Amino acid sequence: MFRLNNILLCTTALVLTLPITAVAATTIEKSGHGTKGRAAVSRAATSHGSSAVSQARVRHANPSSDPESIRVYRTKNALGPLATQHQGVSVTHIDATELARHQVTDVKGLMNLAPNLTVQPQGSSSAVNFTLRGVGLNDFTANNTPSVMTYVDGVALPIGYMAGAAMFDMSGVDVNTGPSGFTHGQTVTAGEINIKTADPTKTFHYGASEDIATYNRSITNLYVSGPLSSNVQYRIAGFTQQGGGFQKNINTGQSLGNANKGGLRAKIAWQPDDKTNIVFSGNWMQDNSQAMGAFNVQDLARNTPAYQDNLKTGWGFTPAFLKLTGNSAGTKPSYNNTFWGAGINFTRSLGFADLSTITAFQQMYVHNLMDLDGTGYAIYDDDVNTDANLFSQEVKLASHNPHDRLQWDVGMYYDRTQIHSVIYNDYTGSGSRPYIQRTSYNQDQQAFSQYGHVRFTVTKRLHVLAGITHESDDRDLYNMQTMRYNTAVYPTPYDTHYGRRGALTNQFAGMGGLEYQALDNLMLYGSIRKGFKPGGFTANNTVVASQLTPTKPESLLAYEVGFKSDYWNHKLRVNGNAFWYDYHGQQVAGLAVVPNYGVVGQYVNISKSRIWGVELGIDANPIPGLLLHQHFGYERGNYDDYSAIDTTAVAATYVKTGKLMALYRSYAGVDMGIPKLTLEGSASYKAKLDAHWTLTPYIDYSYRGSQVDVPGNNLYRMPAYFLMNVGLTFAPKSGKWSVSAYANNVLDRHYDVTRQTGLNGIFGIPGTPRMVGGRLRVDL
Repeated sequence: MFRLNNILLCTTALVLTLPITAVAATTIEKSGHGTKGRAAVSRAATSHGSSAVSQARVRHANPSSDPESIRVYRTKNALGPLATQHQGVSVTHIDATELARHQVTDVKGLMNLAPNLTVQPQGSSSAVNFTLRGVGLNDFTANNTPSVMTYVDGVALPIGYMAGAAMFDMSGVDVNTGPSGFTHGQTVTAGEINIKTADPTKTFHYGASEDIATYNRSITNLYVSGPLSSNVQYRIAGFTQQGGGFQKNINTGQSLGNANKGGLRAKIAWQPDDKTNIVFSGNWMQDNSQAMGAFNVQDLARNTPAYQDNLKTGWGFTPAFLKLTGNSAGTKPSYNNTFWGAGINFTRSLGFADLSTITAFQQMYVHNLMDLDGTGYAIYDDDVNTDANLFSQEVKLASHNPHDRLQWDVGMYYDRTQIHSVIYNDYTGSGSRPYIQRTSYNQDQQAFSQYGHVRFTVTKRLHVLAGITHESDDRDLYNMQTMRYNTAVYPTPYDTHYGRRGALTNQFAGMGGLEYQALDNLMLYGSIRKGFKPGGFTANNTVVASQLTPTKPESLLAYEVGFKSDYWNHKLRVNGNAFWYDYHGQQVAGLAVVPNYGVVGQYVNISKSRIWGVELGIDANPIPGLLLHQHFGYERGNYDDYSAIDTTAVAATYVKTGKLMALYRSYAGVDMGIPKLTLEGSASYKAKLDAHWTLTPYIDYSYRGSQVDVPGNNLYRMPAYFLMNVGLTFAPKSGKWSVSAYANNVLDRHYDVTRQTGLNGIFGIPGTPRMVGGRLRVDL
């Protein structure tokens, strides 16, 4: 019913809009139709230069008022924009065609499309954690600033549940390495994922796509876009996703993991004059999917044998837990999430500079029911209810003429986030904690940052860059309460309230760099960046006040050198870089041992660690229609000063003596466990069958090295894996429609996307097995 309602809603919006836009479209020439979203697959580097200001100017401004931007826009070729080859930044661009090819419907689908990027679900919840070049935070309460910030149309989403929501009707994604925050948004250490959704168009377009694959998975997309008048355009888009559950209950054979979600987005762009563009947007998304299931890696509570097939799972909720949390009997692990929001993006040319503002409000209601032990026992069953809202405001002024010797950006960013969370844990079958526990809290956070960035032309070939940012982050944790529901074996009353806690971060960050155009087709660059990320709180499973001690801010000093080059009249592109990170105060999800209770999660700071690596990208278009791409990433990381709870020793001691003792191990000099080698490549050839038809076969692959999130224990290790996708697309020369067949993970590799600590055990979450399907797309 949910899927049918969404399709009807999207279709109704499409049909009702056709008469309006058809009349308006009769007065507008259909120029450039069919180019958006069907560019050749490329992952060429782009830069922060494609800001909200420049994008709006390219799409909406009168060409005569801004010829420089139009010229930049027209320098795109099969390998991506040429202008970005003269900018000393490291960014991976993923276009709309490739996002659709890989069925990327949320940020987890980006992990194998960019080098040295990790995107993992937090347990089996709908929240996500990011790591970029080895820098990230496993945030199991989603109330801390991530090391990798996600932006959607310029709006920062600092909460993992918001960042993990659906992606549809896309324009493209840029993965920017950090530290960042010198030209927009918030200050973070690792970098950014900038998601850009499709904008309204000045000519009338509408389209739909249907993607059907094994495990009864279907993805439906609809959109309509065009003018309402000579200076007002609109776009309405919707999607729904169903099925796809590939996991089986190891005891009953029941399936798990079927999607049931959908969403709508609307944009209206208005140009009151030839120097101004205002975009109003609104979005809504509902996710009633089944949750991902955990598979048992180690169970010390019931000695359940480890699952040999990671696609097997298990669950079993006690009636008391389901009643207490408001879930009906027989409920599978599931999500019930609602997201909605609205925003205004304003840009205006002031002649000497461009003024832009982004105002946004986002609201979420999250309910996740999870069985994290992956068995029929109530060892580690969770029910998470988190409501949060986010208001953000950014004002930015940037130089207008790209030919001026001095290019500059200055701006201010403010955000306010409010979170209320209630977390239930059912431990009644664990042996060590025979009760159901409830933890609740409120957190208010606000950040205010100011930034400035300049790029100065010293000579025709040499440019100097500098930037500075200051951010004040203030967060307040209050109404913290932990209580336990008594059972026959645990009659002890427990209801503890904790005092208010505060954390204030007030720091500067800066950067400097050089760009040297050694040859017309070869640029060398280098940069030094110092960034930071504010501290935060552990707000999960709190039983002692010391767990609420806030983490300190982390800081990252990053050195990078690289080159960008084009050969054979832009038929071959080779870009590479090397980086070295000096990491201080690294925030990690560590552990603490509470006497007479057990091991609990707690964020800790690592005094010092270091990361280094190299990246190489090669794109080629040797003959018309043939596109080749190869990206290589290699990185290493080591802890310099780090002592942590040794969970293996703690567990072994508990089994032998029945006592919980805090036993530590030094990890000085130990490898951080980040994947050392990541590879990603693709090849496609658009063959002309005759004057009217084309046939495009493609193949792409990715390799990801072994990863261990908790050093020193191989039970947490995720083995290396290799994935290969193949497909074939048939389309008319006009590109107005296409039919595709594909097989993703054609070798049917079984692999893990995360392994984490549960109560008295370890669990994992599997990646997607082989999916065979077809896709029909129409764009008119």
